[in-house]
Amino acid sequence: MPNDEAWLNTDVKHAARAAFLELINAHPDADYCGYALYSDASAMTVCCAVNTRSHLTRLQAEDPAEAEYYQWSPAEWSMEGVAAEQFAPISRRLRAEDRPDEEFTTFRDGVYEACVAALESLIAAGTFGSTADHVVVFSVSDPDDLDPALETQWMRRLNPPDQADRFARWRDSPPVQP
Repeated sequence: MPNDEAWLNTDVKHAARAAFLELINAHPDADYCGYALYSDASAMTVCCAVNTRSHLTRLQAEDPAEAEYYQWSPAEWSMEGVAAEQFAPISRRLRAEDRPDEEFTTFRDGVYEACVAALESLIAAGTFGSTADHVVVFSVSDPDDLDPALETQWMRRLNPPDQADRFARWRDSPPVQP
């Protein structure tokens, strides 16, 4: 966890709120179907992504075997890495944190938890509208040793039970063979 975890929780929450509201207000007619925060395996960055229903539908039609992958994977979404300026100060500070190697897991888990908590606060505030028509995701790009159960726990915290169950079934299913 960073030396002062309060800054991280506060800054991620404010950056996420500003980023998502900026996107929603800039494109009020967009049919958004996914909102995400994501980080990397080293927890040095925080980023956001948004998906539109038309983009998701197109990808799923092009590759039906990977339909769930496109639903839950922010790296494939229509607006991935958007509003980077909102998160740049956080990422700079995370990269500058000086911590011993033995504290890395605690640090990384703190960054991930701050992202999930920020998304939970936005859901509670109604920022994304009705949860029935979209998914909310926290994801780790290139996860080295991420516990799949932890990822499923995040989805259960961020989505209604039917959507979280859908994610868990997809996550636990064997990979699609080409």
